[in-house]
Amino acid sequence: MKKKKLTNKEITEAISGLSHNDLLLRKEMFEIKQFFSLYLQFRNTVFKEDVEDFNKFVKAKVEEFEQEQRSENKKGA
Repeated sequence: MKKKKLTNKEITEAISGLSHNDLLLRKEMFEIKQFFSLYLQFRNTVFKEDVEDFNKFVKAKVEEFEQEQRSENKKGA
């Protein structure tokens, strides 16, 4: 049986899908780096191994980030 060649449209869709997946991976890597950076910042400032304190610290940083995003969205609107 002869192999069917891909059409230009199929090739374009495949490349587009790969590009989308690449962007998702990059975003996840960035978020992991940010999380790790927050953890190190927490460890350096508090010197505790208390997980609850770390969770509170991360929640506060997330809320801070979300507020910044909202204010940026209002400025752009």
